[in-house]
Amino acid sequence: MEAKIKTMAELVSEGTEPDVLFWVGCAGSFDARAQKVSRAFTKILQKAGVVFAILGSEESCCGDPARRAGNEFVFQMLALQNIQTLNGYNIKKIVTTCPHGYNTLKNEYPELGGNYEVYHHTQFIELLIKEGKLKTADINGKEPGKITYHDSCYMGRINNEYSAPRNVMKSIGFDLQEIVKNKEKPCAVVPVVLRCSRKKKKEMTG
Repeated sequence: MEAKIKTMAELVSEGTEPDVLFWVGCAGSFDARAQKVSRAFTKILQKAGVVFAILGSEESCCGDPARRAGNEFVFQMLALQNIQTLNGYNIKKIVTTCPHGYNTLKNEYPELGGNYEVYHHTQFIELLIKEGKLKTADINGKEPGKITYHDSCYMGRINNEYSAPRNVMKSIGFDLQEIVKNKEKPCAVVPVVLRCSRKKKKEMTG
């Protein structure tokens, strides 16, 4: 039976201060595949004995999509609302599985008064392994084999984080096979989809 994941409001009512806040993010909350990542990560945190909490219904979108779309007003509205909530709980450390949320919380919230120590989950897992709080056997559910890794633009090219996910995979025992376009030169998925869509549309319309 899985342990219940508590909200910040619940921990505060118990007089408990978490080691870290898990920022679930929009995808981690609503997308079926991303939900699996969220659940898997919480199991890792529990296995490592990390005291953590989520905001639950108090968490709003970080505002990244609004800012990227050019709607600065909506971004600041969402960001200020989240910062008020986070600062109200005196949050100091945040971990998230979302590269976009990571970038926004780490690099864009400070200008609005949200100053936090922000980790991507791969960075946090690497830290837990280094500190001896997490044994690699605890997160290896399958026999290690060959694996490759596609770097997220927001973790790689924007935040220059390439080592953490690779270090975690190697520590588990996977044989990391780098693709040709790796690290700072990956082929981003969205532009490819757009190009393919445009090509298909051109073929259909003549």
